[in-house]
Amino acid sequence: MSRLPQRHSLPVQTAEIIHEMIICGELKDTLPSERTLATRLQIGRDTLRAALDILELQKTISFRQHGKRRSILRQGSGRKATQSRRIAFISPKELRELPPNMLIEVDTLRELLNHRGYEFELVTPGIFHLKNPARQLDKVLHDNRYDVWILYQCPLQVQQWFQKHNIPAIIRGYSNVGIEIPSLDEDWHASAFHAGGVLSRNNHRSVGLLMPDTKLAGLAATEIGLREAIEQSNTKGTVHKIIDSVDPSSTQRSLERALKVKNPPTALVGTRSRHTLSVIAWLAQYQLSIPREISYISLSYEHWYSHLTPSITHYYSDPTNFARSLVRNITSYCENKKVQPLKLLMPNYVCGESVRKLT
Repeated sequence: MSRLPQRHSLPVQTAEIIHEMIICGELKDTLPSERTLATRLQIGRDTLRAALDILELQKTISFRQHGKRRSILRQGSGRKATQSRRIAFISPKELRELPPNMLIEVDTLRELLNHRGYEFELVTPGIFHLKNPARQLDKVLHDNRYDVWILYQCPLQVQQWFQKHNIPAIIRGYSNVGIEIPSLDEDWHASAFHAGGVLSRNNHRSVGLLMPDTKLAGLAATEIGLREAIEQSNTKGTVHKIIDSVDPSSTQRSLERALKVKNPPTALVGTRSRHTLSVIAWLAQYQLSIPREISYISLSYEHWYSHLTPSITHYYSDPTNFARSLVRNITSYCENKKVQPLKLLMPNYVCGESVRKLT
């Protein structure tokens, strides 16, 4: 009978990995928090603590003290190469919270980078609710050493911090005004302008725009694009902002308020795929439907749209194209210290049956 692996080997291996990270200079001065280190190594907290106990006995790190981080007692020898070949994807959402299309993009990105010899890690620091995240970002950077940071759904303050400290980064989304970090996203302005044109040609003059309660540059561009199309049509129309606070009941309340105004929307434009479900569910409560009572266009897409009847008019972007573009930019920086400027990809328009022509 073959010898079974010993359970205690995992803490030993973890201790060896952390020791190597210290020797090569990847970890300096103090260790990251247990939560950060466990996430980074993709192990449980119990396994990590057992590994840290081993390093304490070896006098590689200091003993644990409540409220303090462990100090590194034996610093690295500086044998680490300039590049660690490690890429971070910083996001306000954990992997399980990402929409399906973004999961495909992240998975493809990880596969393409691994094939080229890069490590890829998802970093989800608790900074996105802070008005001034600088202090927490300092800690995140101290605890994690990467060649390039991919900034996903990062607000202005986070983008400004990375630019101020001249940290290699790529924005997966829209860059804010004054931000010169290279970025990659869908052309939300163009797709919203096109959607507004579709609705205008079908005689919709009052349109509701469903938007999450988040200050992102891409959402601002969406609103501008839709307003330009509706307000500049032959018979000037109106755009009503309908704010979504993630809570489904808040979306329903916002929809009810929007449809009680003097000139209620005859069509809705959703910026997130969840808006499609919210609108369908809300209309069903009142035995209403798309497009008989209200027309609908989605600026995003999920695979389950193919199961809806009537079919939803929407815009679709291939997540693998975004992954490939990001990889080209990352490798260009790591190998040549060159980055590409702002790049916007126009999604494909898919005409469904969810827009009715008003007479």
